[in-house]
Amino acid sequence: MTERTDETARAIGIDAGGSRTTAVLVGADGAELGRAQGSGGAVRPGEAARAAATILATARRAAGAAGIALPAPRALVGAAGTGREREREQLTAALREPELLAHEVRVMGDVELLLHAAFASGPGIVLAAGTGSAAYARTADGAVRGAGGHGWQLGDAGGGYWLGRRALALISLARDGIGDAGTLADRVLGILALSSWDDLVRWATRADPPQVAALAREVLQAAGDGDSAARMLVRDAAAQLAALAVALRGHFPASVPPPVALAGGLLGAGSALRTALAERLGELLPGAELRGDVPDPALTAARLALAAG
Repeated sequence: MTERTDETARAIGIDAGGSRTTAVLVGADGAELGRAQGSGGAVRPGEAARAAATILATARRAAGAAGIALPAPRALVGAAGTGREREREQLTAALREPELLAHEVRVMGDVELLLHAAFASGPGIVLAAGTGSAAYARTADGAVRGAGGHGWQLGDAGGGYWLGRRALALISLARDGIGDAGTLADRVLGILALSSWDDLVRWATRADPPQVAALAREVLQAAGDGDSAARMLVRDAAAQLAALAVALRGHFPASVPPPVALAGGLLGAGSALRTALAERLGELLPGAELRGDVPDPALTAARLALAAG
């Protein structure tokens, strides 16, 4: 395919999460020109270069699919793990040198990007559950507040790693005759293509957080199928996620409940966690408008980058 000039793509938007990275290119009118997905591009401390490589590779695939050459004039990257200044600065530097992605690069936290996608510049709370979990609120005066999002060792309660880790613990206890893991043991062994408990022990000693988080999908499927152990885990996860939104409620006027938008791979339509969370939020935040899927964050990032020019 013959590449067009980089003038065709006026901006690139990136949504880099713990499990998946999405890149979108737009033209001068904001219309989408190309899109691609890649592996997780979240930033772990000291690993900005690795995240930058994933982001650049995904952007190149999107550009190649559209026949467009990089670098583009501008890029906006919303990345998990960049809510802290040091990681944000490190990723920005890694993407600017060498100048392969775009001539101008801006990085923001992934949940900050979700706020833009869900509410533009207006007030509201975004509650996200993917590999990790976090909630961010923007108040009427534009101030941004956060809860959660502290990583798998310190929190991320209700997220994918949290659910996967608890499923493994439940399976382990049930093997020792403590409690009931329902169908979870068989499901986890099946999804991992393992044949025995010893195989699972070996797998668990080597598994990284994204691999453990991937087990959450099986937990949600089991809950949807009526497995009582999985449903208990999902209820617990919903309670943890709802607590993040409740923690941010105090930043809004008592008489005006803020809208709450759901985002992240675990809260898609039909998810057992989404259903349980909606019920819990209805109890804890009566009167708050609950919005479904946040509009396309990567496309939002591209259009924000375009508008900044």
